[in-house]
Order: sequence, then structure tokens, then C-alpha cells
Amino acid sequence: MSNDIIVKDISQIDLKHSFFHYTSKQNLDTILKNGLEPRIGENSLYVEKTPKVFFVEGEKGIITIMDVWLRWLTSKSNVNKFVYWLGTFYMRTPFCVKGIPNSIVKKNLNNIKKRNKVYSKMKKILDNSIFLILDLEENIDFDYNDIDEVKDTYYESFLKLLYPSSSNIKDKKMEYWNMHTYSNKIINPLKISLLKNNDNYIANDILINIIENNIEYIKINCEFLYEYYIYIK
Repeated sequence: MSNDIIVKDISQIDLKHSFFHYTSKQNLDTILKNGLEPRIGENSLYVEKTPKVFFVEGEKGIITIMDVWLRWLTSKSNVNKFVYWLGTFYMRTPFCVKGIPNSIVKKNLNNIKKRNKVYSKMKKILDNSIFLILDLEENIDFDYNDIDEVKDTYYESFLKLLYPSSSNIKDKKMEYWNMHTYSNKIINPLKISLLKNNDNYIANDILINIIENNIEYIKINCEFLYEYYIYIK
């Protein structure tokens, strides 16, 4: 790991109120040089209108976004980019028969082979990723009242298949587990720290530690994340 970044142990931070972002460890040198630059990621194509930096608040945010990511990746398993774009476009039209995409997503989510394939894929990603702690300020870097463009794009019955049961889908505001900076906002390297657990920086190992410290909550509220934990153990 680079010597040019502040490192903070998970035991020494406010886990409830810190802001976290995970990224490939290969990106660290570029981030330290240029800051954390806003992007429209592959999974946000055709939904996000402007580049942003996405992050979560607290360990509960990490838990929830990982569960949602596992659902999202499973729901579009084996779908190529063109079909994904076509589906996204179709779902925004007044002619959309909502039962069709809902049925496809439900079928994928219930397919244990697809779930296991996604768990394997996610482990590879997280084994090569790190968690960053972002020193962000409300009304300077982000606004709690900003709009979640996924909520603003998709209809309620579809979102209920992928979003946490506790989410207020009718309220378009972003939530603690799916937050973003102002559009085109670059996070200065001085506002970025690296998260570790003892001497371990690997995102998957840190996630496992967080899961084990919140295992009863996850059993009840995060079906896919709990299954991921069982799968990789």
C-alpha cells in the first residue's frame, strides 16, 4: 500500500457516521494523484444523468449496499449491455407491461445457480478491492436531500424486488446506503483515508468482519448478503 495516504483502523473510527466508498486497489495511486473522480459506472448507464461519486454512511450502509448489489447483479445475470439498455429504455416508457421485467427479475433472483455465480464474482471483486473513508461535508460535498435517480427511473413494484424492505421507495431522496456527491464533484486526496482491520486492507475480509459483528441483523434483513457469507465461508 502507498505511504502517501492516511490509514485508519476500523476499531478507531465512528462506524455509524463515517462515509465509505469501495474501489479496486489498482485505482489507489490514481486516486491519490487526482482525487476520487465522479463517474457514471457500467451498472449506472442509462440511469444516472451526471457523473457522481457514490458512497454509503456507516457500517449499516456497507451491509445494505452489498446486499442490494448482490440482488442487482443476480437480477441482470447473463444480460448483455444492449439488452440491459433496451430493458431500461422499455421500463421508462408508458407502454411498459410491468409484469414482464418483474417476472424476469424474480426468476433470476430465485435461481440458485445464478446466485452462486454472482457470489463467486463478487468475492473476486472484493478480494481485489479496498474501502476508502471519505471526509465529506454536507452542503459542500453532498446534500442529504438529493435525488436517487434509480428511484426516479424505475417503478415501485420493480424497486421492491431489489431495494431493502425498509426503504421508502415513494420518497425520491437518496438513503444512507446509496448516497452520492454533487454532480461532477471531485473528492480531494486530502479528504480520503484507507480503511484497515488490524493489518488487513482487503475489502472482502473487512466486509466479513462487519458481517460477523452484525450477523443477527443480517440473517433477518439481508438474505443475499447472508447467503454470500455462507457461500464464501
